[in-house]
Amino acid sequence: MQSRSRLIVLSALILLVVVGSVLTWAFENNVVTESSSRNVSVDFTEGSCEASGVTIVVDFGDTSDLEPIIRCANDFQGSSWEVFEATGLKVEGTKQYPIGFACRIENQPSVADQNCLDTPKYSEGSWGYFIYTSELGWQVSGVGSAARQAQCGFAEGWMFIGPGKQDSGQLPRLIPEPVNCDS
Repeated sequence: MQSRSRLIVLSALILLVVVGSVLTWAFENNVVTESSSRNVSVDFTEGSCEASGVTIVVDFGDTSDLEPIIRCANDFQGSSWEVFEATGLKVEGTKQYPIGFACRIENQPSVADQNCLDTPKYSEGSWGYFIYTSELGWQVSGVGSAARQAQCGFAEGWMFIGPGKQDSGQLPRLIPEPVNCDS
């Protein structure tokens, strides 16, 4: 069991390095800029998408008293990071990675708990980024949210994983309703 935990921690660290490398490359090659040059319109409904759109789930974790948020970005096209803007959700990156790496969503965790100057330490907890499909359920995203294009019928999931719990295999608790985007 201890070797499985080490493998999970090692996999998570490798994923962070890969995501960091992709984001660094994207910034250096002007694929991604610090602020979106695209004007994303705010058009959302509460709950899972019932028709064409991208669902976002924000789960504040099992130690929070806050209710999870689930919204639909109606007829949305853009990056997964831009789904926050389209659904009226406040997100803050780190100074090092101002977009694509969520340090704070809807003011959580507090400024006292994380300063967002750099990537949060294991002891501080951090936001995990997941993709949901009806075939596979929740999966850790293999690409950062600024580099991934959101897709109709998929859900974007963010879950705060508390201090020292990154290797526990937690997934967002809400399961979005599947959307048929072919119609």
